[in-house]
Amino acid sequence: MRFRFARMMPLAVVLVLALTACTGGPTEPNWSDISLLDGNILLTFSTTMLQLDPVDGSQVNLYDANGNVRTDPNTNTARRWEITASGGSSPTRFYTTPLSIADNLLLAASYDRRLIEIEQDAARIIDINGTAIPGHMVADLLLDGDVIYVPLAEKDLLALTADGYSQLWRFETTRGVWATPLLLDGVLYVTSMDHHMYAVDAATGEELWQLDLGGAIASTPLLYDGSLYVGNFARKLFEISLDGAIIAEYDTADWVWGTPVIADDILYAADLVGNVYALDISDSGFRELWRRQIAARAIRPSPVIYGDRLIVASRDHYVYWLNRETGEIIIRHDVRGEVLSEMLMIEPSETLVIGEPLLLVGTMSRENLLFAFQADGNSEPRWKYPR
Repeated sequence: MRFRFARMMPLAVVLVLALTACTGGPTEPNWSDISLLDGNILLTFSTTMLQLDPVDGSQVNLYDANGNVRTDPNTNTARRWEITASGGSSPTRFYTTPLSIADNLLLAASYDRRLIEIEQDAARIIDINGTAIPGHMVADLLLDGDVIYVPLAEKDLLALTADGYSQLWRFETTRGVWATPLLLDGVLYVTSMDHHMYAVDAATGEELWQLDLGGAIASTPLLYDGSLYVGNFARKLFEISLDGAIIAEYDTADWVWGTPVIADDILYAADLVGNVYALDISDSGFRELWRRQIAARAIRPSPVIYGDRLIVASRDHYVYWLNRETGEIIIRHDVRGEVLSEMLMIEPSETLVIGEPLLLVGTMSRENLLFAFQADGNSEPRWKYPR
């Protein structure tokens, strides 16, 4: 198992070696996390969080209670919404996006075993030492009402109160939980690196069932038409019933890390040698429509569907727009860096004032950390945010 991990992408090596105690600790995380916050892009990477204007990728200003731009008294320049974690009793590094838990309050999960509160309006960490957590965190937190669910990278899932972060229960796994659980009708569907999917009562932490899928699972299951769909490191895709039975499975050429996506009864998935799959699931099983070697290296993020196109991004530095019907490459763009984090499609709305849908792609490039593409891929990037 360690040999297989060692030939993977750099960050997977960081995660696995750190979490299996093969080294003294992780190297600097560069796996950015992209989300939206009040109509702006929230970009989290390494020790930094910042907000960007989705129109042009510029950093968002900080404003006071009267709506005036805050300025630095020393330089008289506008202050930006940016947080750089420093100080405290241990390093503070982020693999995930912060969670909005109350008005003007964000909660960030530091990889370094702490929950850290952030005053949103002021872009200020309230206490750098935060609340201690008994494990590292590499998956997003999940908030449901007054309960926060915390996946731990070594093992187990915690349920904490949203007010004060007191432990309500702890569900035990034998290895890490690297993906946010799926919550449905009071049941948490939890995937683990211990090869199992678990159904857990969200209120009590009681196990309802467990299912051995024969390989590590690093993604959140997808619910579609009453079934769960997930891939794993045993080179398989599964359809699973809500009561824990395997309905169908499909062999892939290599590990599947990202969550599959589905549209019009067609499931799309990608693997860690660059293959993309289109599978008809309309008749209780997997019927292969096409499979293609698209990328020269691993495709870790989940695919993105946009109209008649399927978008995948790879360690080979390219983002690919494919014909959904045939899998043929329509266009590709070189982003000059490995793509490991999930892509994000954003569309115009009342709160998101952009002229057209955009695809956001985070990279490990030494030049540009984030690219914004026209959603159909038919032009050069609308903007780039430099590292």
